[in-house]
Amino acid sequence: MQTYPTGYAESHRIAEQIFREILLRHGMAVREEQIALCHEVLDTLYNKEISLCEAGVGIGKTLAYLVACILWQMHRPSQLKMPVAISTSSVALQDAILNEYLPDLSAVLLSEGIITAPITAVVRKGKERFVCDARLAERQAKAISKGSRQKGSLRMAENVLDLDHIPGLSRYDRCRICVPQSCPRDCFLRLDCRYQQYLRDSMKPDIQICNHNYLLANASHRLEERPLLLRQYQALVVDEAHKLPDAARQMYTETLSAQDMDDLCSLLQQADFKGLSKRLRTVFLTLSISCAPSFAMPKRKISIPFSLTPFR
Repeated sequence: MQTYPTGYAESHRIAEQIFREILLRHGMAVREEQIALCHEVLDTLYNKEISLCEAGVGIGKTLAYLVACILWQMHRPSQLKMPVAISTSSVALQDAILNEYLPDLSAVLLSEGIITAPITAVVRKGKERFVCDARLAERQAKAISKGSRQKGSLRMAENVLDLDHIPGLSRYDRCRICVPQSCPRDCFLRLDCRYQQYLRDSMKPDIQICNHNYLLANASHRLEERPLLLRQYQALVVDEAHKLPDAARQMYTETLSAQDMDDLCSLLQQADFKGLSKRLRTVFLTLSISCAPSFAMPKRKISIPFSLTPFR
């Protein structure tokens, strides 16, 4: 006789009820592909597996995996409950999940008695995307000559913590008022700091939402045994996963062009390291030649992997 994890059958039953009855009563159409995707995600979560799902445009994939994650969390033993992490490639989708999908779904499920408390979520971003109250006060004191629009953006930052939601803020001002890489321990606003409060609050929600870059940065912290950026999570949904490789290439690739090297050698020469500059130019020229495609290489072979040979 086959046995299933606790809550498995009940979660699948409630999923059918939600999509075929409850959401239908609230004006949503029944979509078979959406229901099938929800069941697939539930199976993946209960079986502790990895699933790659291709969802066509318009089937409602976001709602499908949100319902699955919520039902799975409902039936988890209380001592094992941890957040679900959702990674997306766009700020727009993050905002939609936080401000549209989850509030609407939470209200419907509460009214129908499926859940007993509102679903909570938080968007996790790098600290450079948030306002530092101390730096904002300092910047406002120096912004006497600013235009009315720029002053308005700085005033808005007094009440809006997320820099992505402050229109008209110049890149220069953004860099001047964002949270620094290292917060000083003696900051006079530390006790009332909105960013510190945000960090405390971000430990509580059921769902953590981030972008692919933040997810990969968290993975790097884990490998290097540094403090994690995301709270320990029990399940991960990577939405728009086809864009994850691009994010990985962006984060983990180091580029060095001939112009970069030329600029570096010029700076070394100006700093009276002429011998080092000359040797570096020679070495980089040798490296460039060794990386150049061989004339004997077949034309169909467009590129070759770089390998660090003794010569290179």
